[in-house]
Amino acid sequence: MNDWAHFHDLCRLRSTLEAFAVRCWRGSGERQRVGETLRVLLEGMKRPATQGDYSAFHRADQQFHRAAVVAAGLEALSKSWEIVAADLDAWILGVKQSQWPNLMALYREHELLLEAWQAEDDWVAEQAAHEHLEAGWYRRRLLEESHAAELDPVQRAESFIATHFASRLDVAWVARHVSFVSVSQLARLFRSQKGISPLRYLKQVRGERAAQLLRSGTEAVSLIGRRVGYRNASHFVRDFRVMFGVTPLDYRRGEQSGAFHG
Repeated sequence: MNDWAHFHDLCRLRSTLEAFAVRCWRGSGERQRVGETLRVLLEGMKRPATQGDYSAFHRADQQFHRAAVVAAGLEALSKSWEIVAADLDAWILGVKQSQWPNLMALYREHELLLEAWQAEDDWVAEQAAHEHLEAGWYRRRLLEESHAAELDPVQRAESFIATHFASRLDVAWVARHVSFVSVSQLARLFRSQKGISPLRYLKQVRGERAAQLLRSGTEAVSLIGRRVGYRNASHFVRDFRVMFGVTPLDYRRGEQSGAFHG
């Protein structure tokens, strides 16, 4: 097995362990308490990030992820994670030093990760754990020209947006730090492959998820808007109307009455 495949398999294994741990503490009613603990640890990463102190940031990063695993309360899981984390330790530090000239961008990734871990949807939390560790491997893989074509910037952005749609996402940030292309290049690739812009895709994901929540629940429209990433209720109503032709409230009424089902 070559080094690339070896480290990729280790990244996948570690992310699987972390995703399982997150599922455990989310399902035990500990989401708020664990989230508060992780928020404090995340704040401890900000200072070394602003100072460009890679070693200190790396230690704080490990502590953050270790706490997320320990919170599951499973000794075997923690032991397995420690073994894999030790095998990846030097490689991950090297990725940070060579591929993250701005540690604040990496800090932002951790903010998005924690938001996803505390999201209402379990699949969002678990998928975020996988994507987070894949990012490092993806960055290093891009250095090999022979494999760059295998790593589609649109697929990378699409997957990230589909997971982090409820967060405050900036398309320019996604282009630079997720797809590793310019904003204009990502827009061109998106239009070529999907026929829409990255921003329109983000609004589409949010709208589809909002429609699911409107059909399946009784939460207030304003709350659903916030759950899918809108901080302004009028913007949510505007974008939803553009996508579905009706307001969120009328959409719910139509679903309940069967008007949209012939």
